[in-house]
Amino acid sequence: MHPEPSKHELAYREIRARIVDGRYEPGHRLVLSTLARELDISPVPVREAIRRLEAENLVHFERNVGARVAMLQDDEWEQLVEMLALLDGFAFAVAAPRVTPEALAEARWLNASLREAASTGQIDHEAVMLLHRRFHRVLYRCCGNRYVIESLDRLWDRIDASRVLTTLYPAVRLSTAVEEHDALLDRLEQGEGDARALEACAREHNLNAIRAIRKNVGA
Repeated sequence: MHPEPSKHELAYREIRARIVDGRYEPGHRLVLSTLARELDISPVPVREAIRRLEAENLVHFERNVGARVAMLQDDEWEQLVEMLALLDGFAFAVAAPRVTPEALAEARWLNASLREAASTGQIDHEAVMLLHRRFHRVLYRCCGNRYVIESLDRLWDRIDASRVLTTLYPAVRLSTAVEEHDALLDRLEQGEGDARALEACAREHNLNAIRAIRKNVGA
């Protein structure tokens, strides 16, 4: 049996989840006493959890203010997506010979769900970004390098917490992204191209998110 998680661990998990899923938006003030009361624990494990989240760059401390959910400045979200593109491209190429039929089937199903969402007039941004993240993870987790997988998971968490892509991506990028997803899956299924070509294709797919947002909203 696994030991019960500590109060610090429980506080960390809950606060982190609220930041990543947008319940606590960028700039939200994290008040120790309020969080302790909501989580029914003392302020000490909450303080420890917030310090841990600060180390992950999900929380910033401001003088005379306290802890706030981190806000991305200027082009920082673009830098995160650029890093995502580099790692995801590498993971995609390494995963190519290891991807199972089950993983490909799941990725096809996820992309079909994204295509259906794109065809509707009312897009649920949160649901779309969850599907999009799951699509990429089902492929990059096949790379077999746990450090790369953990790094990609962390990058996605920071991108989700920033709310930038959640706000903009579904409206300006989704319809073209699903077509690119299909092309990536076709390459995997047909075994087309060498590792370098696969990596470049996956990297450009991610970078296209930046280009689409810049073009459509003047970012």
